[in-house]
Amino acid sequence: MSKIKRLERLLLSINSKKHFTLKELAEEFQVSTRTIQRDLLNLIEMGLPIVSEFGPHGGYRIENDRILPPIGFTELEASAILYSLQAYKQTTFPFQLQSKSIENKLNHYLPDDAKENWEQIHKRLSIQLPLPPQNSLAPILLEAAVKQKIVTILYKMNDQKMYCNIQLIGIYSENGEWYCPAYCYSLMDFHIFKLIDIQNAVINYEPMEVKDFSNVTIHNWASAISPRSYLKLEAEIAPGGLPYCKSHTILNQFLNKINENTEGLTGNILVTYIEKIAEYLWPLKTNIIIHSPKEIKELHAQWAKEIHAQNKAILNM
Repeated sequence: MSKIKRLERLLLSINSKKHFTLKELAEEFQVSTRTIQRDLLNLIEMGLPIVSEFGPHGGYRIENDRILPPIGFTELEASAILYSLQAYKQTTFPFQLQSKSIENKLNHYLPDDAKENWEQIHKRLSIQLPLPPQNSLAPILLEAAVKQKIVTILYKMNDQKMYCNIQLIGIYSENGEWYCPAYCYSLMDFHIFKLIDIQNAVINYEPMEVKDFSNVTIHNWASAISPRSYLKLEAEIAPGGLPYCKSHTILNQFLNKINENTEGLTGNILVTYIEKIAEYLWPLKTNIIIHSPKEIKELHAQWAKEIHAQNKAILNM
């Protein structure tokens, strides 16, 4: 019997036992106790919770959890599990140790090229709850982002449809919507596309010169890109607003220390992204002093007037 087959059968055998000894397993598998001991060490190195007990009735047992039989995962299934585990790395998660153990096991057995593919997926995909509705183009666009291929899309903009060649940085979800920041070769600038407005998408596998996004990921793109059309963001953040900024996936990219006592937001933001940034800053209320751009201050003033007008109407009823 090959070693791999023996390890599989050994795993199934000890999973059905509460307690076992080297002699019992050696007789069952018709090998020496030294061979069984080596096999158990191999299983322990794989992360299986096998513990030894000393004394006249000593032997081995499985600690806490029973072990499931071997389960075969495809590389994409393993990547999906690894991605799902990213959300549970915080120490407050009750199963944090188990999540780390699963991650270590999968990483141990993934081939090198599959590990590289997983790292690229992590660089190109960001998900926040609640999840958006299913979008048939999301897998195509994610594949293009991972492989850094140019995509030809049919995009609906202002009730008009247009074809664009784009190179995606990645895709992310926010408030139940899919978005993909990308360089648009038609606009010759960066743009954030909503997936719901993309009617069709085809990956271009022809050899074409692409931009180097090796250091630009879905987690740092807002501050890492160099757009042609941009506005300068400069703002001071009061201590009460820092936790919000640090936990925000976009704003935390622009956090900088202005001086020894003050932190703020500085960087270049896309002109077409200005309203979205204004939305992100709105919850800070009096915990922010915006120096620029004036467009954000004007939007906030407009929203404040509209809220005041609505409340005034209700009070006068």
